[in-house]
Amino acid sequence: MKIIFSHQNFPAQFGHFGAYLARCGWDVTFFTAARDATPPEGCRMLRMGAHRDPSAQTHRYLRGLESAVLNAQGFANAAMRARDRIPAPDIVVAHSGWGSGSFAKAVWPETKFVSYAEWYYRWPPRDTGRPAAAEGAEDSRAHAMARNLPMLLDFDQADRIWCPTQFQADQFPATHRARMTVRHDGVDCETFAPGPARIEGVPEGAEVVTYATRGMEPHRGFPEFMRALAVLQKTRPRLHAVIAGQDRVAYGEKLPDGESWKARMLAELDLDLSRVHFAGLLPHGRYRALLQASQAHVYLTVPFVLSWSMIEAMAAGCPLVVSDSPPVREVIPDDSMAEIVPSGDAEAVAVAVARLLDDPQTARRKGEAARRRALAGYDRRWIWPARAQELAELCRGGSG
Repeated sequence: MKIIFSHQNFPAQFGHFGAYLARCGWDVTFFTAARDATPPEGCRMLRMGAHRDPSAQTHRYLRGLESAVLNAQGFANAAMRARDRIPAPDIVVAHSGWGSGSFAKAVWPETKFVSYAEWYYRWPPRDTGRPAAAEGAEDSRAHAMARNLPMLLDFDQADRIWCPTQFQADQFPATHRARMTVRHDGVDCETFAPGPARIEGVPEGAEVVTYATRGMEPHRGFPEFMRALAVLQKTRPRLHAVIAGQDRVAYGEKLPDGESWKARMLAELDLDLSRVHFAGLLPHGRYRALLQASQAHVYLTVPFVLSWSMIEAMAAGCPLVVSDSPPVREVIPDDSMAEIVPSGDAEAVAVAVARLLDDPQTARRKGEAARRRALAGYDRRWIWPARAQELAELCRGGSG
């Protein structure tokens, strides 16, 4: 089987799965716009890129579409340049919405095309965590509709659509859900497993609370975590918090230049910063150690794409405090696996963390139950073979 994965970044959702397919004997090629990426052993990698930026004159509803078309051209041009050096693929899998593989069938008309779909924009938006403002509603609704155009371009060509969770799939119109396979990308539950660990800079005997994020933002509950931490510090002198992630907004509305949610929260709250450890982006081993050492790991989110980090924390057996939101409830349906708190309620987060710290036996049982759930529903050791079989059957049997 000859397969191409196309994504603006690497490894993203495809890197490790592609490496697995290569180990199984597949011919695997990655297309990416990432300049510093290196291919996994046994795979090849080709660079792609847009030849220009979207025009400043383009209607603002259509800038995302123009950007996607330019990326799609970049993919197609890279593919045409490489046609003499790589075999024609049986199948192309591309991350949709960015144009990464939208013109795959323009280059290889007979190839099968799988669209990897993460998010469909609706109005009112699901992912703001608050009611939509009435002012400008018509403009915002129209803009949301137009934002889906790059995704719909891919769906028009797709033989199959992949979506990682049911909550995400439910955002799409029923006509597209009919062609979807809903299956998670798969978490490394062998690496992310319970084990002894320590976090550098945290003293022995400390109560360890952890939080991990790509960016420090309301979408992932950073403000309420920090407010909860301020409450906890007042009564728990041994409590240390370790925060992994970057001081930026990865999802949601950007702040004015020069501002950040980290700076805002440090200005708002009276914190003992000697007990707050900002770890930055962690390499794989240190991130695993953070989860293994955690006595209470906090994962908060508005209704949006679920982070892999929550399931990795489950696999590591972390005692969890999570927000009561639909994507979380899909994975953690009840409080046997975690403390579940109302979204946006910092006081409830503080109470839940304290409950785990005060009752280690219950915390351990919840962590064990969470790991069992991760193994049953999200372990890549069974997900990857199932995905490989689906791809092979798609190539043999036609469109889904």
